[in-house]
Amino acid sequence: YKTNRRGLTYIADLDDRNIVHKMDHLVCFMAGNLALGAYTDPRGLNSKRARRDLKLGKALAYTCYQMYAHHKSGIAPEYVKFDSEHGDFRKSVEAAFYYLRPEAVESFFILNKLTGDPVYREWGWEIFQAIEEHCRSDVAYASLSDVNDPSLGKTDKMESFFLAETLKYLYLLQDPDSEIDLNKHVFNTEGHPLKTFNTLKTESNGKTCSTSTGATPVR
Repeated sequence: YKTNRRGLTYIADLDDRNIVHKMDHLVCFMAGNLALGAYTDPRGLNSKRARRDLKLGKALAYTCYQMYAHHKSGIAPEYVKFDSEHGDFRKSVEAAFYYLRPEAVESFFILNKLTGDPVYREWGWEIFQAIEEHCRSDVAYASLSDVNDPSLGKTDKMESFFLAETLKYLYLLQDPDSEIDLNKHVFNTEGHPLKTFNTLKTESNGKTCSTSTGATPVR
């Protein structure tokens, strides 16, 4: 779906055959997933299907960025509800908390790595600064109670995926010299990079693998 005001692309929920115009932060992983699909499409990156998927992935990533930028803290809530009559989406009330989730910055990392577009690095830096300002505690990081009102404070809780995924993707996003190559590595569900079978096979044959993606930037 797209909003009427700015044309923000989002994926709605389906509840017992009824469309619910809300999008969870968890859905932001789809932006990177679509981009990966485009770059590995058997028909080639310039095929109609791959170009469609990459365009959709970029559009979803932009919406996920707006979920952060739209709120006072610069941090996204658990989900937002879309309301075309009164704008793009409403500030979250019933799900205004932030659990230090990684899905948006994961997609920004993937898109930056594949396309070379620096805008994803800039978005990630903005998010990192907001997390530092509002979620850092004396001993670690904590979930934010209300992204609309940071003065309400933090909850005494830090999910393990914050270290395994959120901070890792934010770090990699700012590291252009990383040896992570999305043609030769895959990330498991907790953000651990693993070499693909083809890469391991090539290395076992005594060949040296390049660390460059070799991908031509696509705008």
